[in-house]
Amino acid sequence: MRIAYSCAGEGFGHAARMAALHADLAARCRIDLYVPETVKRFVRSKLPEASISGLPCFELAKRGNRIDYRLTAFKALRLAAHLIPEVLRLSRVLRRRRTDVVLSDFDPFLPLAARLAGIPVVQMNHPGIVLRHLEADPRSWIAALSARFLEGPWDRRLIVSFYGGDVGPVLRKSLYRHRVRDEGFIAVNLKNEARAKILPILDATPGLRYKLYPSPGADFDEGLASCSAVITGAGHQTLSEALCLGKPVLALPQEGQFEQALNARMLERTGRGAACSVAELPCALPRFLSGLDQFRAPRILPAEFCLTDSRDELLRKLWECFGELTSRGTSADRIVRAVGRKAV
Repeated sequence: MRIAYSCAGEGFGHAARMAALHADLAARCRIDLYVPETVKRFVRSKLPEASISGLPCFELAKRGNRIDYRLTAFKALRLAAHLIPEVLRLSRVLRRRRTDVVLSDFDPFLPLAARLAGIPVVQMNHPGIVLRHLEADPRSWIAALSARFLEGPWDRRLIVSFYGGDVGPVLRKSLYRHRVRDEGFIAVNLKNEARAKILPILDATPGLRYKLYPSPGADFDEGLASCSAVITGAGHQTLSEALCLGKPVLALPQEGQFEQALNARMLERTGRGAACSVAELPCALPRFLSGLDQFRAPRILPAEFCLTDSRDELLRKLWECFGELTSRGTSADRIVRAVGRKAV
């Protein structure tokens, strides 16, 4: 079986999941990776021998820690102008490589190309969780519509999430190389655009010892395993890894990003962390630091939560989807074959 596996280029959670799953998938079939330029260096560093091709991606435009929706929409429209030629190109690549199934992690381009080529698609992602949490807040509907577009067409979909997912989170194998312990510092994982406002607050906090990631020469896996707690954005992958390792988390959701606000709210429901805005950080940080023992205290999770590595369950479900779809074909596949017969 030959699988074409694509991921989104916004953030590193999708690419991290790709790196986490690649070896298990490659052990049973041939894998071609399709990744945007924004994460290609990261994927290449983790999977130096993998087959990697380029892929366009829709990106969020930001001003500091806030999403600029006007600029995001403008950039999306500009990219959409190249959508059809790119999808046609990718469909030819998929046919030439005799791809059997496409696995997409929140990328619409390869699924659209697969549909054109009559190849079945399995969609696996976390952001689609917003479709299960529609609220009166208009931002939830905007997020849901965006998520549905960015998933592209699919025949089977699996939501990976520490809350309400079809499977729980997937941890990177590299985390298991380190012994989990507490060396008394806070692991601070922040994107560059968020640092200008946040780091001065941390520096002004008396007695706070922290290590910043990503930084040159810094090993985040080691830092995550050995820290006392984590301060980070509210992206799903880092939250999941910290929670699964038993590290209390203070999450700073990106302003205007409903999925991250939802992740932060669910973090608080676990009782293992807290969330605040950047403006609230000076008051929230001392409360978080003084409550670390309480966040570490054993507690019963709500039924829909999962804080264990669900790699094996996800792989089992993926292989079931691959086997079912490739054995009987999809409706699109049957249409393509029917059109071909009529043409003959």
